[in-house]
Amino acid sequence: MAKNKEGFLQAEKKEFKKINWPTKKDTFDYSLLVIIASVITGILIWGLDVVFGNILKFIM
Repeated sequence: MAKNKEGFLQAEKKEFKKINWPTKKDTFDYSLLVIIASVITGILIWGLDVVFGNILKFIM
């Protein structure tokens, strides 16, 4: 059992070295993209809410 555990840990160490971490610029760019997409989606949902709310007021 101990040999398997040691082999597992060595394999994990090798795999960990292969990880390609994003740079600060990449992280900032992706975060900004998510924020912009969230704001645009929020504005679209708000706009649809206003439009459908007005349609319902007109019908009733």
